[in-house]
Amino acid sequence: MKNKKNKQDDEQYLTSSEETTEYLEIKEKLKITEQQKHAYEKRIQYLIHHDHVTDLPNRTLFDRKIEELIMESSLKDANFTVMYLDVDRFRQINESLGHVIGEKLIMQFSQRMKKLLNKDSLLARVGGDEFGIILWNYSDAKYPEFTANWILDDLNEYFVVEDIEFRITTSIGISSFPADGQTKDELVKAAEVALFRAKKNGKNTYQIYSATMDINSYKNFYLDRDLRKSIENNELVVYLQPRVDTFTGKLISAEALVRWEHPVWGLVSPSEFIPIAEDSGFINEIGDWVLEEVCHFIQSCEKKKITTIPISINISAQRFLRNDWKDKLIHILRKTNTDPNLLEFEITERTLIQYEQDVEAALKYIKGLGIKIALDDFGTGYSSLSYIKDFSIDTIKIDRSFISQIAKSCDVEVIIKTLLYMTKELKMNVVAEGVETEVQLDFLKQHGCKEIQGYIYSKPVTIEEFQALQSESILKLHDPSQHKRVGVPIKRKYFRIDLHYPLKAKMTLTSIKGKEVKLGKTDVLIENIGPGGLKFLSNIHLPIRSDIFFQFDTKILNEPITLSGYIVWKEEVQDIYQYGLQLEIEEQDRDHLIKVLNNLTVQLRKTTKLPNCNFILVDKIDYIKKLQKE
Repeated sequence: MKNKKNKQDDEQYLTSSEETTEYLEIKEKLKITEQQKHAYEKRIQYLIHHDHVTDLPNRTLFDRKIEELIMESSLKDANFTVMYLDVDRFRQINESLGHVIGEKLIMQFSQRMKKLLNKDSLLARVGGDEFGIILWNYSDAKYPEFTANWILDDLNEYFVVEDIEFRITTSIGISSFPADGQTKDELVKAAEVALFRAKKNGKNTYQIYSATMDINSYKNFYLDRDLRKSIENNELVVYLQPRVDTFTGKLISAEALVRWEHPVWGLVSPSEFIPIAEDSGFINEIGDWVLEEVCHFIQSCEKKKITTIPISINISAQRFLRNDWKDKLIHILRKTNTDPNLLEFEITERTLIQYEQDVEAALKYIKGLGIKIALDDFGTGYSSLSYIKDFSIDTIKIDRSFISQIAKSCDVEVIIKTLLYMTKELKMNVVAEGVETEVQLDFLKQHGCKEIQGYIYSKPVTIEEFQALQSESILKLHDPSQHKRVGVPIKRKYFRIDLHYPLKAKMTLTSIKGKEVKLGKTDVLIENIGPGGLKFLSNIHLPIRSDIFFQFDTKILNEPITLSGYIVWKEEVQDIYQYGLQLEIEEQDRDHLIKVLNNLTVQLRKTTKLPNCNFILVDKIDYIKKLQKE
């Protein structure tokens, strides 16, 4: 019994010992698992806050650091600086040489930037080719500028990626706390605005944020920032402008033009956003979108039993530099089941000159599909007709700058007549762009121009309006000088003084949707004025909105006058804009303004040229157009 008991005890001991060992092993494994879990979590947190290509902090960490510094600097009454850097023309390198080389170049760029910065700084990659730098704990107010200059100087040395030498430049925007903003969003926006100005000033430079930025610069900054979201947000719209038979007035084709319905700035013209799109590379996405919309329009005409006509589309040279352009074109044609013979692609002379080999190969492929080719803005570049003939151009479009000189310049008329004769001999089609008067139309008829495009028949219209034109057998002539007013004037409660000479004023934008804006001032001309509103001329395209307020400063009878209000109507007049402003004014201020204006009325009865007012004695249209050039 004793031996049996001892045996049972031994077995129990062994079992317990085995369980203890197994327990310890499991515990150890669990410990390792916990360590691994902690390591994984740590790694995940690192990846969340760092860029996978450069291993730099990303925007999340960058924003968090700004917010930390705002709290610290507010307590210490200190300052710090935010810098935004944009690698100039990086998109072109990426698209022409591929993402692998692009990423290696970005890695080298970031490594070089890190070497220039000290411990009291943070370098982050906040976008594809955008970097952010935060500087703190510096005593010299010029230190941010010194840093910007060090960066620009250092980039004079070439980068080498896979035996290819690159000369990289960067544009830099600088803002400081608390002078340029007291929140993270304000500081970042100020740095972005300064960066935008640096890019507009020719790139390879830096710009310090300044609240003196004018309305046009402020608007362009917003357009540049928001353009990439325009397709995603369904803000782009296709307009069509008829091309008409010169002799019959029959609609024979049309040009597709893109417009942008911006949520704040309203309808934005291509002249404002296309240069931004070309600079950023987004022009390719816009071009593809327009092509697909036009193809859908052609299909809708066929379904509605409306006679289909060829539609021309503007194509950027950048599109031919991307490897996917053929696949994208074929995909859209097949997806929409569109006959290529109903399409025409417009390219510019500059495209032919700058990208001759790429364009020549592209045009051969396009024409092989049945799509026709038109040369846009002919006469503004350097190409000759013999040079153009080598590219098998189907249509030449004479630029509006030539057409506008008909009956004004004999030399230009000779050029137009020569062009029309030579293109006829070369069996090319010719379209005269920008035809606005019957004098121009008669001249073009007389010299055999078969097709015209211009406001004399129709401005660019929406697809719905264009389909209405398609139902007309012959289009009617219009007087382009009769512009349609947009918006509805509020019924006047007070008198207005129509000024014989316009009154020069300084205009600034003061608030958008209730948010205060600090901007510099822009010259405008006031054409009439009263206690309830005023009419003014400007070279800036502004929105009709009751939640965007403008301030006007002028001088009447030696007295400074400041007025504020919002735009209620606008009208385009000779390529500039005329606006009606509804004043928002306190009653006591309105009473004072009435006294000043009554006095002005009395004085104007004696003479229209009062020396103690900001009157402009030159032609008002020429004055505004001069501002536009400046």
